[in-house]
Amino acid sequence: MFQDLKFGLKLLAKHKGFTIAALLTLALCIGANTAIFTVLDSVVLRGLPFPAPDRLVTLYNLYPGVGVTDRGANGVPDYLDRRKMTDVFREVALMRQISYDVGPAGSPQRVNAESVTPSFFRMLQVSPLVGRAFTEQEGTIGNEKVAILSEGLWNEMYGHDSGAIGRDIRLSGVPHRIVGVMPQRLGSINNEVRLWVPAAFTAQEMSDDQRHSNSWGMMARLQPGVSIAIAKQHIDALNRANLDRFPKYREVIIAARFQTAVASLRDEMVRDIRQTLYVLQAAVGLVLLIGCVNLANLMLVRSNVRMKELAIRYSLGARRWRLGRQVLTESLTLAVGGGALGALVAVAGVRLLALLGTDQLPRGGSIHVDLRVLAFTAATAIVTGLVFGSVPMVHILRRDLNEVFRGNERGGTAGQHALWIRSALVVSQVALAFVLLIGSGLLTLTFLRLLNVDPGFRPESVVTAQISLPYSRYHEDTRARTFFSTVLDKLRNTPGVLGAGAASFLPFGGNDNESAIAIVGQDLRPGEAPPVPAWNNIDAGYIPAMGIRLLAGRNFTEQDNEKAPRVMLIDEYMAKRYFPKGNAIGSQIRHGMDKESDICTIVGIVANVKSMDLSGHNPPGEIYFPYAQHVPNTMHLVVRVRGDDPAAIASIRRQVLAADPELAMFDAKTMTERIASSLLNQRAAMALCLTFGALALLLSAVGIYGVLAYTVTQRTREFGIRVALGAGARDVIGMVVGNGLRMAALGLALGAVGAFLLTRFMAAMLYGVKPADPGVFAVVAVILALVAVTASLIPSIRAVRIRPSTALRYE
Repeated sequence: MFQDLKFGLKLLAKHKGFTIAALLTLALCIGANTAIFTVLDSVVLRGLPFPAPDRLVTLYNLYPGVGVTDRGANGVPDYLDRRKMTDVFREVALMRQISYDVGPAGSPQRVNAESVTPSFFRMLQVSPLVGRAFTEQEGTIGNEKVAILSEGLWNEMYGHDSGAIGRDIRLSGVPHRIVGVMPQRLGSINNEVRLWVPAAFTAQEMSDDQRHSNSWGMMARLQPGVSIAIAKQHIDALNRANLDRFPKYREVIIAARFQTAVASLRDEMVRDIRQTLYVLQAAVGLVLLIGCVNLANLMLVRSNVRMKELAIRYSLGARRWRLGRQVLTESLTLAVGGGALGALVAVAGVRLLALLGTDQLPRGGSIHVDLRVLAFTAATAIVTGLVFGSVPMVHILRRDLNEVFRGNERGGTAGQHALWIRSALVVSQVALAFVLLIGSGLLTLTFLRLLNVDPGFRPESVVTAQISLPYSRYHEDTRARTFFSTVLDKLRNTPGVLGAGAASFLPFGGNDNESAIAIVGQDLRPGEAPPVPAWNNIDAGYIPAMGIRLLAGRNFTEQDNEKAPRVMLIDEYMAKRYFPKGNAIGSQIRHGMDKESDICTIVGIVANVKSMDLSGHNPPGEIYFPYAQHVPNTMHLVVRVRGDDPAAIASIRRQVLAADPELAMFDAKTMTERIASSLLNQRAAMALCLTFGALALLLSAVGIYGVLAYTVTQRTREFGIRVALGAGARDVIGMVVGNGLRMAALGLALGAVGAFLLTRFMAAMLYGVKPADPGVFAVVAVILALVAVTASLIPSIRAVRIRPSTALRYE
C-alpha cells in the first residue's frame, strides 16, 4: 500500500494540471458540504448542552378552532396544575422574556432578561459559575428583587470579579441583589438573554380567572421512563378535568378546540429552520455528486491514457486487483488532499454564512468547525474518493488488457465502452444539476413573490424604536400618557419628520397579542368559537405614520382620551368576516369575553396588515384601541422621515433622553430592515441554492465539454475523412453539438422526473409557486440546453479545423 501511495504521489506531481483541477473541485465540493453540515450539526443535530437533554420538553396551549395554532403560550394556573397535579414531570418552569434599562443616566443600555420561576435552573440542571440559583422563597412577592447574571454580562460589567455577588444592580431604576452567575452554555436556549430575575405571582395571577390568559413560556423535564406521548396523555386528562372543574368558558373553550402541545425542546427550537437546513444539505450534496462524476470522468480518461502502461504491468505478472488498487489509491490520495483543502474552505464558508444570518439561528453563536465536523469532512473525503475512483477501477478490472497490444485502441470496442461510461456520467451530471437548479428556481421565485406582497402599509422611510417605561416610576397611567405625548409632540416638530406615532405591537416586531372578544348583538351559536384577533394599542399618529389605508369611518383623534367614550378600529378582515352587511361602523365589541368588560364602538376600518409573516401566517384579524384609553408601559415609536435620513434614530434617542435620561431606547430599526429580517431564512436558502446551482452548472458544462473533446480526439481520423469527402463545417458542428444535446436531453428528462418527485418535499418552503411550476421547469431546461450548446461548440470548432492530411497520419 505504501508503494502504491508513493507511486500515486509521483504521478500526481507529474500531471500538475490534472491534480490542481481535481484538488480545486474537491476543495469546493467538500468544503461547501462541510460548511453546511457545520451549521446543520450545531443547530439541529446536536443535543442541548444540558444533562439528559432528550428529557427536556416545551409545552404550550393551542386553539385551532380560532386560528391560534402556532406556539401559543401558557398561563400561571397551567403551571401550578402541571406542577402539582401530574407526576410525569420532574420539574416544570415558566419563563417570560423582559428587558431592563441598565447603566448611568444619560447613557443607559437595554439588557434582555428573563423572568423565570426558581425551578428553571433545576429543570435544566445547570449550576452557577459563582454564587447560587434562586430559592423558592425568592419566587414570592416581596422577595423577588434579586438577579442572576449571564457570564457575558458579568464579564462586561464586573470583569469576572466574584465580588459582584451580593452587590446591587439597578434594573430600570430598581435595585436587585446579584446572587449568582450562570455559564455561557445557558445561551443555547436563548442567546439574547443576559440576566434572570425570579417570577413572583400575585394572588390574581394564580386565580382561576387567569386560565387561558397565556403569556408565559413553559419547559419541563420528564420523569425517567416517561415519554412525550405519555406526558401528552396526562396533560390532556388534566385539561378535560379542568373544563369540568371550571365551567365558566367551557363551551367557548371546547369550540376553540383547546389543546396543549408537548414537544421536544430541541425539536421545537429548530422547527422553523430544520427543513431549510436539510434542503441546503441535500443541495450541496448534489453538487458533491456532480463533482464526483466529473472526477470519475477525468480518472477514466487518465486510465485510458495509461492503458498501455497498465497492460505492460499486467503482462509482467501484476494482477488486475493490484492495478485497480493502484488507481483507487490515487483517487483516495486526491480525496484526502481535497478534504484537507475543503476543511480550510469550510472555515471560510462558515464565516461567510454568518453574513447570511446563521448567527441569528438557535445556538447560532456555537457554530464553528470542530473535531466532530472534521470527522465528517474526513468521512466525506474518503467516500468521495471511493466513489469517483471506483469507476476507472471497475473499467480496468473488466477490460481485456491483452487487446491493447493486438488492436487499434482509438477505434476499438473498449474505447467505445469507455466513451459510453463517460457519456452516462455526463447524463447523470445534467440530471443532478437540473434537480438542483429547479430547487434554486423555486426558492428564487418564492423570494420574488414575497418581495411583491403588499404588507398593508408603506415601510419605506419609516424608522422605529421601542421604549419600556419602568413600573416603579410610571405606575400611574397619567405619567405614561404624558411621557409618550411629550416625546411624540417633539418628534413631530423635528425637521425632516413627516409624521410620528406609537403602538404597543409593531408589524414584524417579533411578537403580538391575541385575545378573544365578544361582538355585541351577535351571540355565539352552540359550538361556535369567538373571534380571537390581534390587539394593538396605538395613538392617533400611528395609522398615517405607517401609511395604513383608512377604508371607512375615521381615525383616532386626540379627543379619544381616557375621559371619552371607548372606541376602536378594526381591520378589513374583521369587517368582512363579522359584519358582512357593511354595518361595522357604529357596531360595538366587548373588550374581552366577560360581561363586565368595557364596550367599545367601532369608528373606523383600516386595511389588513401583515404582522408576522409576508406569506400569510398572521393572526386572523386585528383590532386597535387608543393608547390613551388603554395605557401600556411598553410602546414602539414610529417615525416617518423625509427620504432615508441616517440621523433619524439619533434624533429619536435625543428626544427620549430629554424626556427621561434614565430610559434606554432599544430595538431601533427601519421597517424595511424588519421586513428584510423576516425574510432571512428565505433569502439565505435562495442565495446558497443559487450558488450551488451555478457551481453545478459549471461542472456540468465542463463534463459535457470533456466528453465531447475526448470524442473529437477519438474520431479525428473520421472527421478528417468526412472533410476530405466534402463535409461542410455545418455538418461537422452539427454532429458534435447534436451529440452534446442528446446527452443533455436525456439528462433533462431524467432530471425532470427526479425534480418532480423531490421538490414536493419543499412545498412548505414555497409561497405563490407550486413545486412542479412549469415556468421554472422550462426556464431551467432552456438554461441547461444553452450551456450544453456552448460546451459543445468548442470541441466542434476544433473538429472543423482538422486537416485531412493530419487526420490520415493520426494513427
